[in-house]
Amino acid sequence: MENIPLLTDIVILMAISVPISILLTRMGLPTVIGFLVTGVIIGPYGFGLVTEIGTVETLSQIGIVLLLFTIGLEFSITRMLSLRREGILGGGFQVGITVLVVFAVGILLGYPMQVSLLLGFIISLSSTAIVLKLLLDKGEVNSPHGNLSLGILIFQDLCVVLMVMVIQSIGGKGASSTIEIARGLGLSIIAFFIIVIAVTYLIPRLFNQVVKLRNREVFILTIVLVCLGTALVTSLFGLSLALGAFIAGLAISESEYSDQIVADVIPFRDTFSSLFFISIGMLLDFHYLISNLPVIIGVVIAIMAIKSLALVGVGQILKYPLRLSIAAGLNLAQIGEFSFILIKMGEDFGLLGESLYQGLLASAIITMAATPFIFQRSSKIALGVGRRLGRHARESVKKSSLSNHVIIVGYGVNGRNLARVLKETAITHVIMDVNMERVREAKSGGHKAVFGDASHPEIIKALGVDTAKMVVVAISDPISTRRIVKTARDQNPAVSILVRTRYLKEVEDLYRLGANQVIPEEFETSVEIFARVLRDYRVPGNIIQNQIDLIRQEGYAMFRNPSIAGERLTKLTAILEKTVMDTFYVDKGCMVAGKTLAALDLRKKTGATIIAIVRNGEARTNPPADYLIEDGDILVILGSHAQLNQAFELLNEKCPA
Repeated sequence: MENIPLLTDIVILMAISVPISILLTRMGLPTVIGFLVTGVIIGPYGFGLVTEIGTVETLSQIGIVLLLFTIGLEFSITRMLSLRREGILGGGFQVGITVLVVFAVGILLGYPMQVSLLLGFIISLSSTAIVLKLLLDKGEVNSPHGNLSLGILIFQDLCVVLMVMVIQSIGGKGASSTIEIARGLGLSIIAFFIIVIAVTYLIPRLFNQVVKLRNREVFILTIVLVCLGTALVTSLFGLSLALGAFIAGLAISESEYSDQIVADVIPFRDTFSSLFFISIGMLLDFHYLISNLPVIIGVVIAIMAIKSLALVGVGQILKYPLRLSIAAGLNLAQIGEFSFILIKMGEDFGLLGESLYQGLLASAIITMAATPFIFQRSSKIALGVGRRLGRHARESVKKSSLSNHVIIVGYGVNGRNLARVLKETAITHVIMDVNMERVREAKSGGHKAVFGDASHPEIIKALGVDTAKMVVVAISDPISTRRIVKTARDQNPAVSILVRTRYLKEVEDLYRLGANQVIPEEFETSVEIFARVLRDYRVPGNIIQNQIDLIRQEGYAMFRNPSIAGERLTKLTAILEKTVMDTFYVDKGCMVAGKTLAALDLRKKTGATIIAIVRNGEARTNPPADYLIEDGDILVILGSHAQLNQAFELLNEKCPA
């Protein structure tokens, strides 16, 4: 009888994690907590149910690689370049400030300089896997605090290389000199850019060839090869596996295959990433945690306080609103997965004693476990604290003297296009954004633009909302959007408020808060998709517009009144099913040719209507009654199924084959 220990271990951990995750989900708690609890239960310090711990940890690393690969797929190189400010400046300040503070605290507590520096490195890193997963699940990756978090996390991952080299130099037997460290770091940076260029050039071309085979198995194997292969190559140059996978995802993010790749990878990603969180829980010595609980809780609070305050400071340096700085600080307050590598190195090199080693492990795991709970409340906490402490930000905007103007909140793609059109049509407008670079860009484009957070009542009041004709909110922060709508409505009951939102589920709340019009991206994307499909089938433009108007009228009415959504959806579906369009070619010898539409009288005889006639490749829509039909014309006919059948019977009688 075959005995496969790894298979037994995987079955055990899945059998325990599934019911725990179900229970926590019913309680409204994140599944990450269930995976961590599972790890504690089955690990060597729990019931010791798993024997192949090393193999499970290896599989968990594949989970991180796949997670970062899919995250890379959802971004673009252009967007990554736009985050250089958050990455280089934000990440540099965050890592530098945190390391310096922790180093100083370590020296004050009597730890040697090497140990204090190691503690600074460990605590400065945050969890890329946890934070990005939470941001993705909540749809906040593109929000301002999501951009700040992402930029800092990427910089931290790059810093892991330098940190490993420094630890090896201060703790390894073959200590490295400063010159050797600098040389190694320089080679790693050069290797990073070489890999980015090579991957960006090769991978899209590889997928172009694979897709031509039309073989799904080969396509999936190529995905795995690209993901794991790029991760392996980066690791050979001293960079992290996860960073290599992120680069691979980024390289094909702008290709037409990215959506299919994400769909194929997600099941593998979710399975293996769950193993990562379980393996983290397996490291925790529960007995040590219980016996030293007060001290560990104090350390956890100190760690999260230091990291949060450092990030708030970084946000203020980058001129982010205090509220967004606080939200990013709370979201990145945990110790990261790469810190476990540094902790293990510290133990191997004799820098960390057993007590300090277990204390760091316990503290790191608790900060990770607390992150989902903090994340759920971070926006509300940041909003409350920001309102109390952010008074200075309100003084930076002078009261506007404009009237009958448009206030544009957010200078992204939508805000930029709207501002350009308003400028060309000489409509007075003012732009507000929390990104200073965008404010400068708007000013250089000849627009009146100010920096600030429009969710503050004083800020939006200074924009002249009481005399404005319209407020257009086009930002990716749902909390701020709701607050801006409510504040604008409270200050000016007569102002027209138009809001762009990402998801249909937010529409009802925004209308309730006072928005006049809400445009959900999901819905408008679906409208654009079917409109383009109809254009490709050469459906006349007026018919497409009629369908668009019908869908929008019925659709937006459903959003405004969800209680009758089911009834209206049924009605809408029935309308669309009943209305059918078809074409009829007038061949030579057909008796229809030479007749006017009035003489044919198709509508009176069958109920169907000729809505357009295509002649020589050009469509004549809504042709008049005296329009003469000629050989070679294509009649575009609209009607129900029964009406079209009668119309085609009549036409076929006049046009025998």
